[in-house]
Amino acid sequence: MSALRNKFSRIAVLLAAATLVSAFASPTASASTSAETVVNCFDQDGCFTGIRAATHTGYDRLVFDLTTGTRILDTSTNTTGIYYGNAGYAQYLTVKGNSYLFITMEPSYPGDGAVLDKTLSLPTIKGVQLTQYHAARTTFGISLGPSTRYNVFQLTSPNRVVVDVYR
Repeated sequence: MSALRNKFSRIAVLLAAATLVSAFASPTASASTSAETVVNCFDQDGCFTGIRAATHTGYDRLVFDLTTGTRILDTSTNTTGIYYGNAGYAQYLTVKGNSYLFITMEPSYPGDGAVLDKTLSLPTIKGVQLTQYHAARTTFGISLGPSTRYNVFQLTSPNRVVVDVYR
């Protein structure tokens, strides 16, 4: 009986240790914002359902949630925050930053009810704003802090476009 108890004790200790190791090894977000609204996409492919952001060790992450996949057509940066919206005249991002990243995606539709403009208080991402939507192409401007090193990529299950900005 004591041999069986010792065996169970060893298994319990190993499971507890594995749980502790996995809890400390996995990256944790220390600040997060997300939209909790009902979004109507009118059966469109690549519809945005919201934007969320979090800070991690060494980088901040901005995520564009989508109903289906989309293509990243273009990324560009500037130091003024200037962009040319649907009206064709020069405008500036509302959230001030040290530099600005613009991302154009297709097909992508702003979902009715999705929160697509946000002010953020992360170390490297200060805000995100929908700057243009035309013919299933959507452009977002991201206000950055002191860092301009970034990586933009797509993930599936669920579909999303991810922007990591490194410190």
